[in-house]
Amino acid sequence: MLKVDPEKVENIIREVADTIIVPRFKNLQSHEIHFKSGDDPVTSVDKEAESALEERLLDLLPHSKVVGEEAFDLDSGLLGSFSSDSPVWIVDPIDGTKSFISGDPFYGVIVALAEQDQTIAAWLYDPTSREFVTAEKGSGAYHAGRKLSVLPPDDLPKMSGMMGLKIVEAYEASDPAARADKPILQKMLSSCHDYARLVVDVPHFSRSATQMHFHSWLSTCTPWDSAAGILINTEAGGYTAHLNGEPFKPSHYGRGILTAPDKESWRVLHDWIASFCAGKTGIK
Repeated sequence: MLKVDPEKVENIIREVADTIIVPRFKNLQSHEIHFKSGDDPVTSVDKEAESALEERLLDLLPHSKVVGEEAFDLDSGLLGSFSSDSPVWIVDPIDGTKSFISGDPFYGVIVALAEQDQTIAAWLYDPTSREFVTAEKGSGAYHAGRKLSVLPPDDLPKMSGMMGLKIVEAYEASDPAARADKPILQKMLSSCHDYARLVVDVPHFSRSATQMHFHSWLSTCTPWDSAAGILINTEAGGYTAHLNGEPFKPSHYGRGILTAPDKESWRVLHDWIASFCAGKTGIK
């Protein structure tokens, strides 16, 4: 049984977004933008929102811990929190920081709750449309009060989905034979929006309905990007595993991941990716 009231979590996320994130959208100053590494930006709003979410979520669930994206950037040892007996909040205060900086509404807030290295609850939130997609382990996934389902699997060329840049680059450099029966590839937006697109088939999250079959990264799976969306997809009937076949756990960081409609379609998509990414990051 979930140890917190999901509606109280929604209220916390909504209040933090309304008071800290939304007022600064399209109002950032240059000195508020920094880069963690390469082209990976972080803003003062990311940090303020994460701090506010951490404080309020810890108050809501005493003796819990928090693993936030920005805190992890300073202390990678936080991943050890998942091995403790305490419940762990997983927080991405602004998923899609590049979009947030550029004034593009494809950003969101992601929160998940884990226990014993298993995700047990998830919230994807779009501050622009003020919509949630949520899930509790064993209770289904929901949007606007409606229970969600993944798209049924199809033949490979008829399935559509999103792949990370490294997979796309490997595909584009592959032998033309590997491209004969390819799925329909769509541009990634943000983890919050992309995982929502796997389960919601009506207009949502500030965009028209474009439901996808699958989502995959070659080596950049993180708990704050993936834990909530994977639980939501699983509760909607989907299947996820790392590209080496191992099941996902929130403590896993920097591994390949593939989410699909079911186990058989996962295998079909996996084998197609492996045909031009074989030997990379443990793909089997």
